[in-house]
Amino acid sequence: MRKIYLFPTECEASSFRSHVPDAEIIVSGVGMAATAAAVAHVVAEGLSHDTLIILAGIAGAYGDIALCSVVEVASECCVELPERFRENHHATFCTGLLSSVASNTVHGSGAAAAGADIENMEGAALYAMAERLGLRVTQIRAISNRVGDAKSLWRIDEAAEALARELVKINNVI
Repeated sequence: MRKIYLFPTECEASSFRSHVPDAEIIVSGVGMAATAAAVAHVVAEGLSHDTLIILAGIAGAYGDIALCSVVEVASECCVELPERFRENHHATFCTGLLSSVASNTVHGSGAAAAGADIENMEGAALYAMAERLGLRVTQIRAISNRVGDAKSLWRIDEAAEALARELVKINNVI
């Protein structure tokens, strides 16, 4: 199986890259537009039926999910859209190796939870494209902060290292 790992930033990718130097890694950029553009580029280059795209990065938690824990995102919603335009988008592949959560894709921190467990800035773009194009995708996130925390409280480096450890396990199993 071909696995393509998308990371929004090099900071999120670097630890995994050092553990698995031969992994196919793309630093897509932050936000939905950058993610959609990166996925479109990958699709334009051609994918086999057994390709899996894994979006990996940090996220903020709304509730009691432990900081630096790693989760798999089952669904995404663009919660900042007016309610009549909101859609839930879903992973098209599940590793089954981590706790499953619902997430909001937001443009900044602090949107209302609206039933989600975490928030990030890219996931809905990936899932919407996967649903429309028939791609196999999943999303793995490490919790770096509580939504609304001051950035000085975020544990980005620790979360990125926890993310890398779990991705190494996933890479070895699937």
